[in-house]
Amino acid sequence: LLKQHLQNTQSSDQRLDDFLSAIQVSPNGVLLLDANGQIEWCNATAAEHFGLDAKADVSQHIGNLVRDPVFAAYLSEGDFTHDVKIAGKNNSHARPCRLAVQIHPYGLGRKLLLSNDITAVELSELMRRDFVANVSHEIRTPLTVLSGFVESLQTWPVNDLERDEYLGLMAQQANRME
Repeated sequence: LLKQHLQNTQSSDQRLDDFLSAIQVSPNGVLLLDANGQIEWCNATAAEHFGLDAKADVSQHIGNLVRDPVFAAYLSEGDFTHDVKIAGKNNSHARPCRLAVQIHPYGLGRKLLLSNDITAVELSELMRRDFVANVSHEIRTPLTVLSGFVESLQTWPVNDLERDEYLGLMAQQANRME
């Protein structure tokens, strides 16, 4: 019985080590918090995201280490049905770092805190918005010119020379839009 118990314990320890190794290489930050909000464990990604020391910061309250006001409000509010977006520990103007953070309660008051680096997603969304704004501006400018000439041709009496000049300018603006 003792030998069987030892084998079961070793098998359980091996499964736990395998599980922790898998979470350790996750691209998402993973923190386990106790019922008081103190860190029980975190993976390397979470340590990087929040500037934590995975060993030294165990038993520290997460609110003392992650000082972002948005996160502090989220933590104290207790409504974890959504994520919050905060600046990562290494955030700077030259090199932005944005995180999506969400807490998932489990067990008896314990919490799983997940973080995801959304910097690339936010930068690509910003580039998309800038691109759409630029394209919109580039199309609107010649379109305004075309509309003006169409209105002129419809409402003013123009001779053939003026009409040809207006049509030439309209063709230029159409080519510009193309």
